[in-house]
Amino acid sequence: MKQYPGYTLVKHEDCPEQHGTLTVLTHDVSGAAVLLVENDDDNKAFGIGFGTFPSDDTGVFHILEHSVLAGSEKYPVKSPFLQLLKSSMASFLNAMTFPDKTVYPFATPNETDFKNLMDVYLNAVFCPLAMVDKGVFEQEGWHRDEDGTVSGVVYNEMQGALATPDAQLQNALSRAMFPDTAYGFVSGGDPASIPALTYEKYVRVYRRHYSADNCCITLYGKMDMAEKLAFLDEQYLSRMPKSASRPRLTVQDEQVGVKRNIPYYTEKPEPDEAQCALAWYTGAFSDRERQLGVEILLDALLGTNQAPLKAALLEEKLGADIDVGFDDSTLQPTLELVLRGATEESAGKFAAAVRKAVDGILEKGIPEELLMASLNSTEFASLERPGSIPDGVLDAINASTGWLHTGDPVLLLHTNALFASLREKLEQGWFNELLRELFAPAPVEIIQVPTLPKKEEEGRAARTDGKLVLDHPLTAADLGEGKKQTPGSKELLAGAELLHHPSAGNTYLYLYYDLGGMAPEDMSCLHLLTDVMDELDTEKHTAQELNTLRNTWLGSSGAWMDCWTGRQEGRPCHAKLIVGMSMLERSLEKAVELGSEWLYETKFSGPQAEAAMERVASQQKLLMEQKFLREGHAFAAMRAAAHFSVESALSERCNGVSYYHYICELLEKADWTALGKKMEELWKSVLKKNALTVSLHGSDAALDTLKKLLPGSAFAAEKRGEARPYTEELTAPVNEAFIIDGGVNYDVLVWPMERRLERKVLARVMSYEYLWHNIREVGGAYGTGMVTQNDDTEYLYTYRDPHLKESYETFAKGPAELAGRDYTEKDMNEFIVGAAAKLDTPRKPREEAASTDCKYFCGITDEMTAAERKSLCSVDAAALKAEAADLSARMEKGVRVVFGSKEAVEAAKELFDRVETL
Repeated sequence: MKQYPGYTLVKHEDCPEQHGTLTVLTHDVSGAAVLLVENDDDNKAFGIGFGTFPSDDTGVFHILEHSVLAGSEKYPVKSPFLQLLKSSMASFLNAMTFPDKTVYPFATPNETDFKNLMDVYLNAVFCPLAMVDKGVFEQEGWHRDEDGTVSGVVYNEMQGALATPDAQLQNALSRAMFPDTAYGFVSGGDPASIPALTYEKYVRVYRRHYSADNCCITLYGKMDMAEKLAFLDEQYLSRMPKSASRPRLTVQDEQVGVKRNIPYYTEKPEPDEAQCALAWYTGAFSDRERQLGVEILLDALLGTNQAPLKAALLEEKLGADIDVGFDDSTLQPTLELVLRGATEESAGKFAAAVRKAVDGILEKGIPEELLMASLNSTEFASLERPGSIPDGVLDAINASTGWLHTGDPVLLLHTNALFASLREKLEQGWFNELLRELFAPAPVEIIQVPTLPKKEEEGRAARTDGKLVLDHPLTAADLGEGKKQTPGSKELLAGAELLHHPSAGNTYLYLYYDLGGMAPEDMSCLHLLTDVMDELDTEKHTAQELNTLRNTWLGSSGAWMDCWTGRQEGRPCHAKLIVGMSMLERSLEKAVELGSEWLYETKFSGPQAEAAMERVASQQKLLMEQKFLREGHAFAAMRAAAHFSVESALSERCNGVSYYHYICELLEKADWTALGKKMEELWKSVLKKNALTVSLHGSDAALDTLKKLLPGSAFAAEKRGEARPYTEELTAPVNEAFIIDGGVNYDVLVWPMERRLERKVLARVMSYEYLWHNIREVGGAYGTGMVTQNDDTEYLYTYRDPHLKESYETFAKGPAELAGRDYTEKDMNEFIVGAAAKLDTPRKPREEAASTDCKYFCGITDEMTAAERKSLCSVDAAALKAEAADLSARMEKGVRVVFGSKEAVEAAKELFDRVETL
């Protein structure tokens, strides 16, 4: 076992879940906890987490999270974090404020980049200039403008975040469950309380919590751990003696049966938009077997509309949907059930309905096959770790959580033994007893009712503007040549095109049905059907039975639609109905069997199918209304781009405001029999007649198996049509504003632009050299940027922005300012490295498989990628200035779309051709 000078070994152990070993150390001088996760992952990661426990709603830890990244002793520039975003090769670069901790993680595949980032992060958290520069506090937290209005990045962010009824419901629930501890406060900050935070308290709180003995540091991946530990010791930790005592969390006495009624203020209160949240405590954080059991139990009973508990509750018709939430990362984990789309009367009946439904399940016992399916799918997800967050970043967050609550950073990194134990307990009836225990106490209950708003009563600088000077700045030479595609094979089999991409590990099977010949007006219906599919019975099984079988045998499975603009002549739009399944290789035969039944034996008619269509449509309407408040910029960009791009037009038709209108119209007509007939007609036509591409990402042995299975499966067909581009007539540009509840705006300007990869350099300069300062730092918006897309459009956006008209004025001035600047060779190198590095961001296996297939359909070759990369890397200052000068004329052809507050839209109504309240 290696010895590390300056550190004491706590434990060293193998960890198959992380494909390596774990070493826990304590730093001798400072008392800092350090975890080493050593494996062969080239996407190296670092994280440092501090225990941060709010004592009010001022959001002090959220403001500190922003502030420490705004200049430090070694890097005394205005925003080193911003400059790293521009020029780093990081695959992940962020910081997060949780209810009880603040974590600063990053991941990068480049060793030099890792060293730079690690030093910048450590200097930021331990030596921030925010402690001597009140301007950082005022910019990131709050300040009062000359007209008396309050602004600030965090203040404006939380104005938007807390505008949603969901956020207000969650905060009320937390206050009711944890009235005496840190968990009862809004860790992100309540705009009503943020202005109560003084600079003096902000400094005092930092010094109390940002100490080395109140942190957990994680080093993950393939690297020289001794070198990194020596750097940590010599440059930082050895200079930080332990404090007298660490801040601690306190335990809350359980608030059994507490009830609260709260309003949600909206300009258009609807009687069927009340919500009810019920919550229960789930036991000790340290009992990981129990908490994992709760996760599996909730998935089995509430994971789908057919799951026993959710199905029983939906049958009561108290509301449109029921969501389940479970947070096992806090000192006192909790679960919650939320009834949505209810009336005030029906919301009051929810608790009794849950009690009745749970008793009914306990009377019969939970079906073992249902629990086994959820256990299997949960275990597969724990091994696959889907999603875009790098594994090392997840480990750093989990290490901070385990260390915070138990002193053991590796507690959450071991899962194999837990799953093995739960398999044994499943057969002993343990899950039935767990269900009984969880729901035995009376829940904490919050009922939220939409209400009209009340009528208002009458009544010194330590930082520089210089550039970040790193010890080892990255250059274009660090980029390498980019990842080459692994050669695959292609053949025709059973009427389908069969692709094989050799890969190790899990097996991924994707089925792509071509939608090129579809009528545009049918695409919304087909998209809704992909959401309804999980709810429909087949000839052999009920929907619940089939979902159970899929979860038992498959890691994941689903149907969805997607489209991409190809690189072939004419820039065709490739639209596909996609069915994706992931599995262990031994389950491939079962995947083909279950997939065949799920797709080809579905029953679209009858009361059960019609009830499912109405249920899913209602749920989709609610979900979109929530997303409009949280992600307005994405919907605005999609809506505007639909005038210029077939890909965006289809996306908007299936995911945007047009789709929302389609759902609302269906619910108003309520002719589910007719919808079922149309769905069946579309589905059978697509599955039996349209071109099919089957893509297998797996071993040669898996390919041999699939070749034997396909001809005898339902996917086989004697004759299918050829794949064709999807087309639809684009609509004339219209400037639109959509009024949403909440005090912030999402402002977007989209214009047509042919695809040129070198424009990504311009986008980074606009985003980080101009918009960040003028929109975020000066204007107070939480987010902003320029995006150049693959589908022949570019756009500027703001996110949770207190301004509307002013932001468009700022947009308009950007091109001239960028064109008039001088750019050094160092500037250009940073812009190019930052833009090109995003091309090589490491992907997880499932994401890599989907990306490979997309490149195939779009005709993207390694030669194309290399040529584009070369053009990007050759951008010089003159070319950048020319692109910036060209940008003004492009933007003049742009379309404005806003999702914003009533006040802001009315004040800028001359900017829009039409205004709609959503």
